[in-house]
Amino acid sequence: MDRKNSIRVLGISLVLIFSFAFVELVGGFLTNSLALLSDAGHMLTDSVSLLIALVAQLLVQKARGKRMTYGLYRLEVLAALVNGVFLIALIGYIAYEAFQRFINPEPVLGPQMLLIASIGLVINLIAGYMLFKSAEENINVKSAFLHVVTDTLGSVSAILAGLAVTFWKFYLADPILSIAISLLILPGAYSVIRDSLNVLLELVPSAIDPEEIEVEIRKVPGVIDVHDLHVWSITSGNVVLTAHVVVSDVNACNDILRSIEELAQSHGISHTTIQIEREGYSCPPSCPLLHGQGRIEHHHHHH
Repeated sequence: MDRKNSIRVLGISLVLIFSFAFVELVGGFLTNSLALLSDAGHMLTDSVSLLIALVAQLLVQKARGKRMTYGLYRLEVLAALVNGVFLIALIGYIAYEAFQRFINPEPVLGPQMLLIASIGLVINLIAGYMLFKSAEENINVKSAFLHVVTDTLGSVSAILAGLAVTFWKFYLADPILSIAISLLILPGAYSVIRDSLNVLLELVPSAIDPEEIEVEIRKVPGVIDVHDLHVWSITSGNVVLTAHVVVSDVNACNDILRSIEELAQSHGISHTTIQIEREGYSCPPSCPLLHGQGRIEHHHHHH
């Protein structure tokens, strides 16, 4: 699938799901339905995941400016973090309201709730079908598709609550199923916050072991030593490595660099910056990484 088509699919799906998330949000307040509010929150989660996927596709095509040498990839991380915090707050609100309704059940407009939830299910099925056709060809689209699948389950739960209220006047079905939908959102919200903070704090991605990479670099022919090795993410899936590599023969540096790049790629690292050094080279005292160490030569350390 070409990039233009993936942008089109993601854009249409985003408009469909975000628009109806707003409808469900308003409908949840009007019908007094926590299940609809929960499903609206879930659809907002999917909207942000679709937006992140869409932004990622667009940023790939955007030229870098003089002050944006890494592009604008961190914007999608910030958006994801805000989304995760919002979802945790929403889950807390829904849990509080559900607890109140267990104590004092409130009437819900069942038929209207059932209608809105049913339309939501149709919207999810349409968006899911569009994304499914392209999911195997693009990792961003595949991630968005999986979010829509879980949201479809949320719509089904809201429909079940609507049926219980409409036909059996079982008003407790609304808070019960709203909790069930919130539990679907919670793992995703937690992982979004965790992954976003990991990127913003420039931690090593969990799937990468920097000590293992250092050991492998030391085994490259011509390499004497490795220090100041850092691994972090610009955004999810875009991993960067920097390191100082001491070599025995600077004339062989091209072969050494090529070997290190191939090694890094085998670990899922997309970009490397290597400083080649001769034995005896030391960084200047002004280097901030030396503060508090009491020496000029760098210790080995990883971020």
